[in-house]
Amino acid sequence: MKQSNMPEEEEIYEKPSKSEIKRRLEARHNLAEEMSKMTPDKWKQMPIPERLLESLLETPKVRSHGGIRRHIAYLGKIMGMLPEEEVEAMKQALIKLVGVNKANKMKI
Repeated sequence: MKQSNMPEEEEIYEKPSKSEIKRRLEARHNLAEEMSKMTPDKWKQMPIPERLLESLLETPKVRSHGGIRRHIAYLGKIMGMLPEEEVEAMKQALIKLVGVNKANKMKI
């Protein structure tokens, strides 16, 4: 096995693969979809950024199947722009609200 000549602190940071990025975005999209199914009173118990909350409040107004699909995609796009810490905080709050067993059945 070949050893690197560089100390650990000088190792070059490898960016995530395209597959890893896609998995992260898909997980955020799934989280947005699960959140869109919740009631507004549960949203108030979660640390949701203002822009995402405003979009979530529009969810009940969307009626058509295609419109719902596009709206959830939009929510996922907003979540894709959020820092990882905020997304993780929302995910943990969702797990607390629905319980671990139900959260494991979700695709989050």
